[in-house]
Amino acid sequence: MHIKEVTLEGFKSYAGRTVVSGFDPLFNAITGLNGSGKSNILDSICFVLGITDLRQVRAASLQELVYKQGQAGVTKATVSIVFDNSDRSRSPLGYEDSPEITVTRQIVVGGRNKYLINGHVAQPSRVQTLFHSVQLNVNNPHFLIMQGRITKVLNMKPPEILSMLEEAAGTRMYEMKKESALKTLEKKQNKVDEINKLLDVEILPALEKLRKERCQYMKWANGNAELDRLKRFCIAYEFVQAERVRDGALNDVKKIRAKILELDENTEKLKADIQEMDKNISTLAAEKEAKLGGEMKALSEKVDKLSHALIKETSVMNNQEETLKSEEKGAEKILKNIEDIKRSMIERDAAVKDLEDGASDMKRKAEDLTKKLDENEKEYQGVLAGKSNVNEKKCLEDQLRDAKAAVGEAESGLKQLNTKISHSEKELKEKKALLVSKRDEATAAENELKARTKDLEAIKTSMGSINYDEGQMEALQKDRSTELEMVQNLKDRVRKLSGELANVHFTYRDPERNFDRSKVKGVVARLIRIKDSSAATALEVAAGGRLFNVVVDTEDTGKKLLKNGDLQSRVTIIPLNKIQTYTIPNRVQQAARRLVGPDNVTLALELVGYGEEVKNAVSYVFGSTFVCRDSEAAKEVAFNREVGSTSVTLDGDTYQPSGLLTGGSKGGRGNLLRKLDELAKAEVDLSNHEKRLSVIEQQIGALLPLQKRYTELKSQFELKSYDLSLFHKRVEQNEHHKLGELVKKIEQELQESKQELTEKQVQYEKCVSTVLELEQTIKTYGTEREGRLKALEKTIKSLKSEMQTMSKQLKAHESERERLIMEKDAVSNELANLEEQLSTSKAQIASLSETLEKQKDKVTSIKQDYDQAEGELNVGRSKLKECDSQINHMAKEQQKLQQQLSDSNVERKKMENEAKRMEIEQKDCSSIVDKLVEKYSWISTEKQLFGKSGTDYDFESCEPHKAREELENLQAQQSSLEKRVNKKVMAMFEKAEDEYNDLMSKKNIIENDKAKIKKVIEELDEKKKETLKVTWLKVNKDFGSIFSTLLPGTMAKLDPPEGGTFLDGLEVRVAFGTVWKQSLSELSGGQRSLLALSLILALLLFKPAPLYILDEVDAALDLSHTQNIGRMIKAHFPHSQFIVVSLKEGMFNNANVIFRTKFVDGVSTVTRTVPSKPR
Repeated sequence: MHIKEVTLEGFKSYAGRTVVSGFDPLFNAITGLNGSGKSNILDSICFVLGITDLRQVRAASLQELVYKQGQAGVTKATVSIVFDNSDRSRSPLGYEDSPEITVTRQIVVGGRNKYLINGHVAQPSRVQTLFHSVQLNVNNPHFLIMQGRITKVLNMKPPEILSMLEEAAGTRMYEMKKESALKTLEKKQNKVDEINKLLDVEILPALEKLRKERCQYMKWANGNAELDRLKRFCIAYEFVQAERVRDGALNDVKKIRAKILELDENTEKLKADIQEMDKNISTLAAEKEAKLGGEMKALSEKVDKLSHALIKETSVMNNQEETLKSEEKGAEKILKNIEDIKRSMIERDAAVKDLEDGASDMKRKAEDLTKKLDENEKEYQGVLAGKSNVNEKKCLEDQLRDAKAAVGEAESGLKQLNTKISHSEKELKEKKALLVSKRDEATAAENELKARTKDLEAIKTSMGSINYDEGQMEALQKDRSTELEMVQNLKDRVRKLSGELANVHFTYRDPERNFDRSKVKGVVARLIRIKDSSAATALEVAAGGRLFNVVVDTEDTGKKLLKNGDLQSRVTIIPLNKIQTYTIPNRVQQAARRLVGPDNVTLALELVGYGEEVKNAVSYVFGSTFVCRDSEAAKEVAFNREVGSTSVTLDGDTYQPSGLLTGGSKGGRGNLLRKLDELAKAEVDLSNHEKRLSVIEQQIGALLPLQKRYTELKSQFELKSYDLSLFHKRVEQNEHHKLGELVKKIEQELQESKQELTEKQVQYEKCVSTVLELEQTIKTYGTEREGRLKALEKTIKSLKSEMQTMSKQLKAHESERERLIMEKDAVSNELANLEEQLSTSKAQIASLSETLEKQKDKVTSIKQDYDQAEGELNVGRSKLKECDSQINHMAKEQQKLQQQLSDSNVERKKMENEAKRMEIEQKDCSSIVDKLVEKYSWISTEKQLFGKSGTDYDFESCEPHKAREELENLQAQQSSLEKRVNKKVMAMFEKAEDEYNDLMSKKNIIENDKAKIKKVIEELDEKKKETLKVTWLKVNKDFGSIFSTLLPGTMAKLDPPEGGTFLDGLEVRVAFGTVWKQSLSELSGGQRSLLALSLILALLLFKPAPLYILDEVDAALDLSHTQNIGRMIKAHFPHSQFIVVSLKEGMFNNANVIFRTKFVDGVSTVTRTVPSKPR
């Protein structure tokens, strides 16, 4: 990029519109008398480049840049520069397609200032960016060289020269960054010292004190928990004992009352028995003989009667047993017959199948015989009709007549073809002679055609070598438009669902710098996916408000979010490392499945999918609830003693073990999880389609150059093809081509005629042969006809015989099959009868078994009666002997009864007293139970656990009296400890610990930052060293080359100070010939200026700019040296534009274009001249 034209209007000494055009791309010189306005042109260029230090353009304010500061009627200054931008490789960023760039800057008296790029208003920053991208930074102008800058270089010390090198290499920014990093490092160290002091003086001593107090508090709190457990244990034992005494006393009173009633009945009975005994004793003696005699007779008769009956019934029972056995044997025989019949039926089925297969084969054979018979009969009829073959439609005489006609036609055709061939051969000979005379013209056309065809084939080969199929790009673009549409639709879908689910989005501000956002996992509802959409309502009800809880990795992250996260609403946070999860045990889950069936109950946790890292949080939300198919199953699960867990139906009705029921209107429940599921699926689809779109874009990008090349080649191919087709047509129109085509046609016709002649000859010979064969056949036919007829008759007769035999066999098979089917049906009927008989027999056996059992019971009953009667008879007989002893015994028994009556009265009084005592005790225990229930509400909820093993109320494993002693001791200890405990210590300790952790975290962060800063400083130093070394070597080489060009016979270099490295500084060393000067003071003023200018130009050459401005840099030089500067510029800067202000001919005569300024009537003017080059 270089300047083509500068237009000034109202700028400094240029009052009117002045156009300075025709700038050379390489070397331009501006000359003129002092005060004529030559430096103002340089100032105008700096003004457009955006200079902010107005001292560089010799002004104190922008208003001073306006002609006569706006006091001569000119109120604004405008400068426009047209840059040539034809070289795209050196173009500013974003302007590669603009062949010219016009930048205009305008100021108005009063302070208004504006820029225009290509006629459009632009911000100053955009203009600065444009020029910075091509290394034209006017506020750090290494491309702007004034005379004063050269003077400064001569007096620089080694570190200052090194700083110039650093500036050229761009490493000054390293030093600035290093200084900034060191300051930051110092601040970080101060912060660490402050944190260490705060930790040592305040935090750690307070934390240690609070830790001790916390231990004391934890001991007191644990003691309280143990005290509460022991107190509940003792109260539960007291309650159980009181309840047991209450219930036991009531039962005991009832038992005593029952015993008293029983005693009263026994007393009355004893009194009656005593009176009865008196009567019996008085009458026993009188009635003894008569009573005993009659009784014995009756018993004897009864025994005889029962004996006869027993014999009779036993005989009947034996008969029934024999009948039952015979029936069972018959049933077994029937069962065996049934099995035999079934096997027989299977065998008959197999036989029927074999017969059917055989019949099928025989039918096929019969069909084949029928077909053969038909063929032989047809042949027989043909022979009778005089045909030589059954397939012939005509008889032999007709065939002979037709064959002779065909011979005549073939002979006529042969004659015609011979005539046609002789005529064609003659014409072909004439046309070939004519064609030979036109061959030169044809050869030229043929060569040109081959050349064109070869070009076309080359283009076709090039097209084939390109890895591109026609239509591939269109297909990809179609796919891209389809994917774009899909992506847009999915984005709209995701945006819509995200809007509907705004309450599920968790937004926050990073609570600290470099905060790791992966620590915040998100809202529970966004972390799960439902496996079964039908359970969405149930899952949403089961989770409740916990769906909107936010999951984080630790409680520290949660605290930071709550404190510094700038949260928009109240949230509940679930720290994964602290949350106490509860999942219903497998034992309870299995019990629930056994209770209502595995298909009717499922743990809510099993119905959602989740990542392993958030397992604790999801278990906390869903692990304690069952999802049931219906309300019946939910009731069973919730209220069953073994399960007793909260359950939710698919409709969202909740059943809790405490008896609480929740249900009714769904109120849109379930929609949240369903929409979240839809959103997750939509996001996955969107990701997949975006990946597909990216792949398609990459394919299109890779295919674009191939398509472009293919399209170009295709266009060439079509053009060449069209050109070739036109040439073909021209060739076809010339006389040689027409003659060639005619010769080919005649040759083809001649060939076809000869081929047809051959075919006709063969056909003629064949027809003659046919006539001879038919004549011979007719001669021999009469003798052979009878033999053929007889042979055919014999064959027909044999076939008919075979068919009759086959028919008989087929009928035999059919009859055999029908017989087998009938036998099978008979066997089937027999099987049905046997099965019916078996059923009847089984029923008969069951009936006989029942009758037999009844008979056995009857015989047993009669035998028992018989044994009893026989026993009674024996007893009666013994009673006759014992009668007297009984009377004496009864008297003794009467005395015993009298004693029992007395004892019974005493016992009754004791029982009445015991019953009264128990009633009083029962009332007292009942009162105690009621008071305990009223005082301690937990008794009613935990009552079912009292006395059960494995619970806190296991009275067997823990002795109640020892627990009472422990309770009293622990109460005394806790009372003493409570006075010394700080009950706020937990909150205080947690706060102090958080402060400690926060400080340690900050300290670690600061230490890490320090390490990183030190590493950056080391990297900066190393990078600076490498860059400076490269820059030094390059500048040193260019410095020597430029100086030797400006001052032939000399050398110059930059060396480190003696005993140091190039990082300590650089000194300028000069040699004339081979002698190195010890000091620069030995040089003349001009030589020193050349030396300084060489160094500056060498620094500029390290990073060439597109434009350099030199303002009277040759002021201290003579003519020869000035000419050397001009030649040096042309030699070393072939790609940069120089604009040099000079008063010496040696300088501007080397320029390609010279602009001369004059000051006329208070206004500067400019004229352009091109110096003539010496030949």
